[in-house]
Amino acid sequence: KSGEKLYIMTLVTLASYRRRGVGRALLESVLKYAKEDLKVQSVYLHVQTSNDAARKFYESFGFKIQETIKGYYKRIDPPDCYVLTCPIVRD
Repeated sequence: KSGEKLYIMTLVTLASYRRRGVGRALLESVLKYAKEDLKVQSVYLHVQTSNDAARKFYESFGFKIQETIKGYYKRIDPPDCYVLTCPIVRD
């Protein structure tokens, strides 16, 4: 009913390459792909609740916190995550 969702499992940039546009280029590529696939209606991912930099990065692309999942991660602390979702808007 709500169309297909594209899930970003992992998007990582080595520390020495951060703030150089690498992550931005990767995410822009994913969002472009999602726009071209007419079945995809949204993109979503998980971000650890303590990772403010990642949350703000995704929010700058239009992602919004959809929900918080307690105990999502098993081997890291804090174990909680946000689910961030971005609707795909086509021109």
